[in-house]
Amino acid sequence: MTEHYPVMKGYVVQYLNLKDGGIYIDATCGYGGHSRYILETNSNILLYGMDKDEDAIRYISNALADFKNFKAIHSGYEEMDRVLEKEGIEKVDGILMDLGFSTNQIKDGERGFSFQIEGPLDMRYDRRNNLTAGEIINRWSRKEIIWLFENYGEVKKSHRIVDAIIERRKKKKFETTTELADFIAKYYRRYGKIHPATKFFMALRIAVNNEIDVLKEGLRKAVSLLKTDGRLVVISFHSIEDRTVKYFFRNNCQLNVLTKKPVLPDTEEIRINPESRSAKMRACEKT
Repeated sequence: MTEHYPVMKGYVVQYLNLKDGGIYIDATCGYGGHSRYILETNSNILLYGMDKDEDAIRYISNALADFKNFKAIHSGYEEMDRVLEKEGIEKVDGILMDLGFSTNQIKDGERGFSFQIEGPLDMRYDRRNNLTAGEIINRWSRKEIIWLFENYGEVKKSHRIVDAIIERRKKKKFETTTELADFIAKYYRRYGKIHPATKFFMALRIAVNNEIDVLKEGLRKAVSLLKTDGRLVVISFHSIEDRTVKYFFRNNCQLNVLTKKPVLPDTEEIRINPESRSAKMRACEKT
């Protein structure tokens, strides 16, 4: 298991403003990097860790077993209200939502997130769901796939490659990540170090997990669950997510935005953890 490096962990605890006796949620706890740091920063809090990935919940339950003030729950942040209702909790002091996915998910070929590791075209965070990347590529209509690539992947003029995908799947369905990535690379030029399949795989992952609609719902639930003066901290990794968070914060009259511009990782963090370079953090307080 690869150690998970928590992005901008110092800023996370700064903006969460941890209070003794407070109740907090790490709504995307993954493999526990942020949760551990939060618990080590203040031992006199109650922290709930939530994640859709059952493998991550099993791991973090064992890894943080020594912290008796921590509880891991298999659920998505769009269901925070139901989770807290079951726990008998009405309001919380702070919520963290780190929208990135972990290195462990990427390196597990069977999960199908990476175009660099051969595996099935899956990409589900929660494997209880039926929709997979393979279902989209092999069954969705031309119009639907074009919309997906251009809106979620921000790919310009995707018509040509979508037409090629549809012609190819008539003869043979796409089955693996590397098979699809290699096919995309034939039709789409590489720019710099970025692999041609990067944006396409991102678009598929967003669609499989319905990430944008789920994010909007999660943000609404988070605000409703915060106490007055409670904090919400969100870390995003691509422009679609960041815009969604920015406009939600700006247009919600209950929120005082604490970060007029997004907080970015410093040079040293990017050196230690290159994956953090695209991270943007925004924070707000409920008034």
